[in-house]
Amino acid sequence: MPVDPLDKPIAKLREETIDQLILNYSHGELSLEAFERRLDQALDAETHDALVSLTADLDLVVDSIFREHKRREFGIMADSHEDMSEERIVSIFGNSKRGNVWDVPKEIQMLNMFGNTTLDFSMARFHSMTTHINVSCVFGNAMIYIPEEINVVSNVSCILGGVKGNAPSGRGVDVPTIVLDGFVLFGNVRIKSKKTFRERLLKFAETVRAMFAVPARQ
Repeated sequence: MPVDPLDKPIAKLREETIDQLILNYSHGELSLEAFERRLDQALDAETHDALVSLTADLDLVVDSIFREHKRREFGIMADSHEDMSEERIVSIFGNSKRGNVWDVPKEIQMLNMFGNTTLDFSMARFHSMTTHINVSCVFGNAMIYIPEEINVVSNVSCILGGVKGNAPSGRGVDVPTIVLDGFVLFGNVRIKSKKTFRERLLKFAETVRAMFAVPARQ
């Protein structure tokens, strides 16, 4: 027997509500204006009743095909047959960058000594639900771009340096978590969202709509 929506954790219910809104929009059941309005309401909703009301008049429900397409589009992979245990990034009087589509290991050892490293996770594929980044910045800097829905925990110790930016907190459930450890000495670590969660959801909705060959509505 399905769990009563009112008994579900609100984060899970919010995710399910957004998925159902996207699916119905992608099949032409909602106009773009109505979809964006309901999406904003779902993101801001603070009660179960408010979320349930947003999909009460929608007939289409999410299936396994939609879930798999979402998993691929958002790049969240919880398992892998590859050895993705560790990667070392060393920048000494130089610069390093990882970005575009890349496979994230379980652990990243980062050393910046009079150098800079940029890690862009906006299009990354996660092979573990928890990724540890061990930061060692000595007269160096690290720039980390993270999607808004990814969870971030910072345990970095700073001596005449700092960790700057607002680490995003995931709105959904079962999303990857990045844990930052290590130290900064005469340097900086900056954490920044490259694209908001809402923007990613809107883009995903259009890819699903295109999959069903439904023309975009204005």
